Amino acid sequence: MRRWIGLLFLLALASAQVVREGWVRFSPGPNAAAYLTLENPGDLPLRLVGARTPVAERVELHETYVREVEGKRVMGMRPVPFLEVPPKGRVELKPGGYHFMLLGLKRPLKAGEEVEVYLLFAGGRVLKVVLPVEAR
Repeated sequence: MRRWIGLLFLLALASAQVVREGWVRFSPGPNAAAYLTLENPGDLPLRLVGARTPVAERVELHETYVREVEGKRVMGMRPVPFLEVPPKGRVELKPGGYHFMLLGLKRPLKAGEEVEVYLLFAGGRVLKVVLPVEAR
C-alpha cells in the first residue's frame, strides 16, 4: 500500500507542470537564450530553481530590465535565483523578460535541431523538455 501511495505522489508531481511554446534562439556565438511557457495546473506553487543542458557548460535563469543611464534607456539582464509559478497559473520566459541563458555552448547550435533542457524544481524534481532551435 505504501508503495502505491508513493507512486501516486510521484505521478502527481510529474503532472504538476506543463511546458508550452518552448524554443532556443539560434546563436553562432558562445551563448544562446531559451524561452518557454510553464503552466502549473496544480494546487500548490511550483518553484523553478534552474536548468541544465548537455549542450552548454551551464544554464542561468535571467530577467531583462531597463534602466536609465545619462538620460537614455538601457536594457540589461541579470540572474534571478528562482521563478515561482502560482497554483493554476503560468510564467512566460520570453524575449524581453525572463529567459534561460545557455552559457558556454559546447558546439554551435543549428536552426532546426532540437536541444534537451532539464528544468530543475525545488524539492529535487526534474522535468526534461526538448526545445527546437529557431532563427527568429
